[in-house]
Amino acid sequence: MEKEFWTVAEIRDLFKLDERYKSIQTLHNAEERGEIPKAERKSRGKIQVRHWRSEQLPAIGKRLGFIEAHTKQVVISKYIQKGGVLKTTTSFNEARTFALNGIKTLIIGLDFECSITDVILPKAQITSLANNSHLLGLYQFFAEDAPLETIVQKTSLPTLDIIPETHDLVVLDKWLNQQKRREYIFKDRLIPLLSAYDVIIFDNGPSWNHLIENSLTASDIVLSPLGCSLLAYNASETNLSSIFDFQKEMNLSNQKVVMFATLLDRNGLSQQIYAQYLTKFSDHIIPIPIRVSVKGQEALVCKQTILEYAPTSSHAQDYYELICSIWQVITDGQGVKHKIQNKSAVATEE
Repeated sequence: MEKEFWTVAEIRDLFKLDERYKSIQTLHNAEERGEIPKAERKSRGKIQVRHWRSEQLPAIGKRLGFIEAHTKQVVISKYIQKGGVLKTTTSFNEARTFALNGIKTLIIGLDFECSITDVILPKAQITSLANNSHLLGLYQFFAEDAPLETIVQKTSLPTLDIIPETHDLVVLDKWLNQQKRREYIFKDRLIPLLSAYDVIIFDNGPSWNHLIENSLTASDIVLSPLGCSLLAYNASETNLSSIFDFQKEMNLSNQKVVMFATLLDRNGLSQQIYAQYLTKFSDHIIPIPIRVSVKGQEALVCKQTILEYAPTSSHAQDYYELICSIWQVITDGQGVKHKIQNKSAVATEE
């Protein structure tokens, strides 16, 4: 379950305040000046301890977080033609971290297995919507003219929304095949209605289809996680060629492709594969791998980012450095409030 209340110490850890501010009174001072929401006071013996609610975190992050919104909207397509490489897990951590930093974020699920929807929305909310026939998706929006507000679902953070995956995505894929300018449907009919969001993330499935083509055409940047296993490595070059071929076909010359390694383990084979990625994709890869960690899966079960669940862990540091580096690419070197110190690529399991 998500945390309901956050103390001063927990917020300092979440937003890495101790690395950027010398005074431990930063939060207190910001509250007194009215720069962040007021905390509730709870008695602990003879003293009153500040506690902020989780829904107040984005307002704190907007003022004191480690990244800040870009001057223009950014559309991201998350894709790799290989399952089991933390695609959805990293999408969730990226999207929710953006939102925690006060960046208005929308994630759009395009996986037939409904992966990101299962991670973000509580089961009870999905069941309630489905039982009341209100779980509408992109198919209803495009083919049946359902209003946009009926398919966008709120989350526990006021800065994070989702258009959930529905089983009608299969039908939508077939519907797109019959349309004129079929690769441009998202770009022409959906993106213009989403101007309220700073960041839009398409979380794609692993199998190439018309949904992926639409998300790629509509995006400014493609993020591709590369698993540090033999099967993922063998598939990587062939799988990534489909992205580059499509970019060439659609004349997406300004679209960035950014890769990063995931599931880096201690064993020699995993380390060798990571080294090969650094060499083979040197023009595209961020040299900050996500290492194997049990805590990452525990955080996902709790519907928290690893930065919320275990902010002082090495796994949280992986994500912090990776997300800051991705944001530097997105904002052309701007928008990150703390210099990232890259570490050596040695896996540790916590």
